[in-house]
Amino acid sequence: MPAMEPDLSRIRWKLTGRYVLISAFVLLVFGIAVFLEVSRARSALLREQVQQLASAAASQMPLILHEVEEYSHLPNQQLQLESGHVALLESRASALENKKIVLFDKDRQILSQFGKLPADLKALQSLRNPNERQFLAVPNGVAYWRPVYLRDSTAANRELEGYVFSAVSTATTDRELVRLRNGLMVGGAVGAIAAAVLSQWMVSSSLKPIRDQLHRLIRFTSDASHELRHPLTAILAVIGTARERGQLDRAEPELSQKINRIDQATAEMTRLVEDLLLLTRLDRAAPDQQHWQHFDLCELAEDLAALYQDRASSQQLHLHCELKPPAMVHGHPDQLRRLVSNLLVNAMQFTPAGGAVTLQVQLQGQQVMVVIEDEGPGIPSDQRRLVFERFWQADAARSGPNAGLGLSIARSITQVHGGLIEAQSAPSGGCRMVVLLPAAA
Repeated sequence: MPAMEPDLSRIRWKLTGRYVLISAFVLLVFGIAVFLEVSRARSALLREQVQQLASAAASQMPLILHEVEEYSHLPNQQLQLESGHVALLESRASALENKKIVLFDKDRQILSQFGKLPADLKALQSLRNPNERQFLAVPNGVAYWRPVYLRDSTAANRELEGYVFSAVSTATTDRELVRLRNGLMVGGAVGAIAAAVLSQWMVSSSLKPIRDQLHRLIRFTSDASHELRHPLTAILAVIGTARERGQLDRAEPELSQKINRIDQATAEMTRLVEDLLLLTRLDRAAPDQQHWQHFDLCELAEDLAALYQDRASSQQLHLHCELKPPAMVHGHPDQLRRLVSNLLVNAMQFTPAGGAVTLQVQLQGQQVMVVIEDEGPGIPSDQRRLVFERFWQADAARSGPNAGLGLSIARSITQVHGGLIEAQSAPSGGCRMVVLLPAAA
């Protein structure tokens, strides 16, 4: 897989995730608003119904009181009384299957009650303000308490006749709200899935021009690098031939110095072109495992440590190796050698004289861990992800003469081999590069 593609893939998934979160948030807010509005409307409707039921019962209060007075001396009066009251109330309030009506005299003694909705009537005896109309909380229902006064009484001198308690069950409304809630949840989930699919398509379409531009940039880098190799090789060949023939020794000192500078600049340019070509090869195609081998990474690290020991000594550095073989990997030996070499060179470059560079290789579970630690100025935490970007340079403390491609190449090689690389802070205050590669089976 191309090295630049995962970056776009992460961007695509990150943007898709954000679009999905935004869509889910909008759907959630919409669903909550709809549910609360419907719940409020249903609650208002139930309150209106229970008030109407109380009004219907209150209008029958004079007749009920008259019947109570007339039938108070008759046998089986309760049966006749309740039968007459049910007929009168149902003519105004329809069926009382899920309702409750209780009529009280002015001493709050029950005159009669109708309906099958359970209600705790004992709690009504402890009302704080019985002479005021008020809504009451009852289990699974909405209740209303209303005092009833004589119709011909004045507001200043009202004569109390009794009280009416009415209640309406909320079971039907609760079931409707549950269905509404479930419907909104299912609709929200379907909407979120649809938003995810549409967001993925939209983001992919938006990133396609960027992906095409990256591919063109990779091709341009490859073509330009190939084209630059030829004149650079020719310059190096001409200068090398002149040096072998002694022509530089016979030239004027100023001219010889300028040619040497050209030679150094050409060599640096050649290394840069080679690095760009390597990055291009790592970018353009999936890893070709034709030349991959099973080998012990500890042996490779030991060879590199021996190779760089003289350089470390010339820089007055201490190069330590902590190798715990075997650490078998499956990969391209030359590329992994370049990976460890780049990290070593980077660590030695930023370690001051008298400091130490430590190279560790060991097997850790199903991975081989490579750690290279220096005693340089370190990398700020907010810049540790940037050090692997191409041509990126840190502040003056971590800047050097290189072109800023060494760590980029290290990351690309690590990714090609299915591993991870991370910059951390060392206990000494320097930089600690950690590479995790899959261990060979």
